[in-house]
Parts: sequence; C-alpha cells; structure tokens
Amino acid sequence: MNIAIITDTYFPDINGVTSSIYTLACALRKKGHRVYIFATSDNNSPIVRRVHKKPPVFRIPSVPMLLVRPYRTTMPYSLRLVQIVRRLKIDIIHTQTEFSMGLVGLTSSMQLHLPIVHTYHTMLEDYTHYILNGHAKKVITPKMAQKYSKVFCNVPTGLIVPTEKVKNSLRSYGVKKPIYVIPTGIDISPFKRSNFKEEELLELRRSLGIKDSDKVLLSLGRVAKEKSIDKIVSQMPAITEKMPWVKLLVVGDGPALEGLKKQANELGVSNSVIFAGSVPYSDIGRYYQMGDVFISCSTSETQGLTYYEAMAAGLPVMARKDDAVNELFVDGRNACLFEAENDIPDILYALFTDENKMRMLSDNAEETVETYSAETFANRVEDAYKNAIARHVREKAIRRAHVGKIHSSRKLKKAKMVPVASENLEEEEKGGLKANAKKAYRAAARYAHLLRLRKK
Repeated sequence: MNIAIITDTYFPDINGVTSSIYTLACALRKKGHRVYIFATSDNNSPIVRRVHKKPPVFRIPSVPMLLVRPYRTTMPYSLRLVQIVRRLKIDIIHTQTEFSMGLVGLTSSMQLHLPIVHTYHTMLEDYTHYILNGHAKKVITPKMAQKYSKVFCNVPTGLIVPTEKVKNSLRSYGVKKPIYVIPTGIDISPFKRSNFKEEELLELRRSLGIKDSDKVLLSLGRVAKEKSIDKIVSQMPAITEKMPWVKLLVVGDGPALEGLKKQANELGVSNSVIFAGSVPYSDIGRYYQMGDVFISCSTSETQGLTYYEAMAAGLPVMARKDDAVNELFVDGRNACLFEAENDIPDILYALFTDENKMRMLSDNAEETVETYSAETFANRVEDAYKNAIARHVREKAIRRAHVGKIHSSRKLKKAKMVPVASENLEEEEKGGLKANAKKAYRAAARYAHLLRLRKK
C-alpha cells in the first residue's frame, strides 16, 4: 500500500505522537509498504519541501499559531499536497491530529475520494487551558472540545484509539464510526540497559549532580500542566524527610518548567530537584538509565508511551490510578499505583527499602512491555487500513448506484453492511481482525459487481 500519514507535529519535536508516528512508519516500511509523512514546516518556508528520505517527510508551509503557542498551523486545504498525494498514488490517508493538518487530510481525502483513518491521540477536553494561555477557558470549554471531537471523528472512514478509555469517551460524545483499539507499539531496543556502558552512565549522573549513593525518582516527558509534575514536587519535602538521599530528576521542557522551579525553591527542596531540560531523542534511553523509579501523576494520558519506555529500560513504575493505565498495569506486580499524591512518600519508602520487590517489579515490567512491539502495532494498523478500504469501496458503490436518489431511500437504509473487524482486542489476537479484513474485501467486490449488473 501507499500510505500518507498527515500530522501537525513531527521531529525535531519530541512527544508521544511523534514517537508513535515514527514507530508506525518504520514498522510499515519493513512490511513492504510505502509510507510518506506530511507535517507542518518548522520555519517560514513558503514552499512544500521534502526534507527526509527514510521515511520521506514533506513539510507544508505554516505559520505560528497565535492561540496556542508554540504550535504552528496551516490552511485547511493544500492544492500542492493534493497534487503530491495524487502523484504518489496514495491508497489511504492516516491523520494524526484534529486541527490544521487534520483538516488538510479530510479535504484531500474528499477531493481524491480516498479512504481515511484517524488516530485520536489526545483527550482534547483536558487541553483547553492552552488556548490563549487559559484566558479563553470561559469561551472554549471542555464541552466544546467534546462537540468538536464528535464532529471531526464522525467524518473519517475509521478511527484508531490506544485504549478502551478513549473509545468509551468517543462513544459517549456520539461518535458512530468504527473504532479499533490498537495500543501504540514501541521499539524497545534503544531503551535497554545493555546498550550503555557503566562508565558513561556514571559520568552523566555526576554531570547532573547526582551522587553514586543517591536514589533517583525520574519524571520524563513534556513539562506541562496536565502532566501534574507539580504534585510530585509538592511531596518532595515529605520524601526528603524520610529519605534525604532521594533526588527527583525532571527531564524535558515545556510551559510549566519555570513554575516548577519556583515551586521547588518555595518548598526549600531545590537541592533535591534536578531539572535536566530538553534532551535529544537519541539520548532518551541514556536518561532513563539515570532513574531508579519512574513516576507520573498524570491522568490526561490516552496511553502514556513514557510508561512503556521506562518499562523497557527496566525501571519500576509508580503511576496514578486511571483507566488509561489500568489496562497496562497490575498493582504490585509490574507497577505501584496510587490514588493521591499523598501516598507517594510511603510507597516510595517501601520500594527503596525492599530490593527484592524492586527487582520483581523491574523483571515483570520488562516482560509486560515485550507484548507491545512495533511489529504487532503495525500488523493491527495494517488490518484496520484494509477494513477502512473495504468499507470505503462499499460506500462508494452504494453512492454510485443511487446517484440522483435521496439519501433517505429505503434501499439505502436496507443496504447490507460489509463485515468490519472486531473492536475486541481478544478477537483481534485470535486472528479475527485479519480474517474479517479479507472477508470485507471480497464482500465489497461482490457487492459492487452486483450493483453494476443491476444498473445494466
């Protein structure tokens, strides 16, 4: 297949969406598919540019988004992109955003009559505070974000979500399209400890001001309000009182960074909180090895790829109880879950004083993450593509057969639906998704043939 992945964000930006796109593109290319990525430009370039080859990346002219900085936006239609998609003979479009480039993907699919799949990465209702730095929260509310999600997600041929939590939310909004629950896969090899020499890890620890005897509580990712890193910092006085040898290492950059530094100073724990800032993606694996325990207080995650990366690095994980992580973690087996941030000091003390439990959590975490490989991810997405194409063929055949007829006709209402893939992951794992995909192809072809005979 020729696949176009359309996104607002891509490297050099470091976030979960970028990692997901890169992992998927590389895994699909290994399976023999041709994958092309279309993203907004990272500067003021006035022309569409091809900037990479593996996978090919096309940059679309864009401007800074005034309402949500530092993101960029573009017009909801690009004639040049349509021309490139036509020239590349794209079979399916896969959008990764609900905003500017997502709208470009929708308009392009409509003009070219191509099937389109959309991945819903972010619970938009949790991010309305970014618009005009929160000054528009009375105008643009979480309820409006839900309505927008409903309208946008009812347009694509099919939807991909990482967890049941996201699927249930979209259904509650009123989204009717087929939804495939496909957890994002990761390439776990770059995060394994065996990739790094002990000497270089010790040198990095010392450069960060971490003593050999210190234990490190690691928070890694975008430093933003919804990540709730401030709740971890708020517990540092209680943590250092029990365990003065514990350091909190915050790796990443974002709009909440200065506020966290101020909070640490006010609480008198600035010597125990280390802000490493933004680091290149190629060095992320090395920074995971700085930690003894990985922690997150966020409940805004749709999946949380940093959890998977930390588990691949062999770190015990502490996470706040939430529907997004309850599918991945079993409390006391491969992670430690907590209800409120006040529980953190006691749980952390129990961990750091029990080497056997630390080792058990680490081993089970590595075992768990092995099932989320990039290859499995690509196989599931590929089958979702096949079902979307089959559904698109059927809908196209129905439209051609009923040209000039009103859409509420009885014949259209009684038209038999093409079988689509099961939305149940258990059936997916048994091969149901692949079998249904092939069945859908055959059914769509037969249906289109019968309609042509009938018209004659």
